[in-house]
Amino acid sequence: MLNREQLEQQQEQLRLSVRELPDEQRKQFHHAWQKQVKDPDSYAVLNYWMLAGLHHFYLAKWLRGLLNLGISLVALLLMLGGVWQWGLAMLIAITVVELPALFRSELMVLQHNNQKMQALLKQLKEP
Repeated sequence: MLNREQLEQQQEQLRLSVRELPDEQRKQFHHAWQKQVKDPDSYAVLNYWMLAGLHHFYLAKWLRGLLNLGISLVALLLMLGGVWQWGLAMLIAITVVELPALFRSELMVLQHNNQKMQALLKQLKEP
């Protein structure tokens, strides 16, 4: 489970590490970081379309996004094909699995951004 306090502490430690970088590396970090940082509000809006998995695509979780999208399409085809009980059950299952992400969207994006920041710092510090 994602813990807000731990993620915020981790973020603060990462920011301190960025401040300790030499000027040129710090400039490189910020230039690269602008391209990688994700917005929690955008993620939350996309999460309202949870059945399509758009929020997973936003965080580059391609497999999970494709899985959601594929299951949703199969469920819709089943519903249109007259087997609506199975289609509805699949849509309900996706909703039950994905609904917690809607309420934890800010934390999920914070964790994603922290991971990206760590990777970028590691890349800049390597010789």
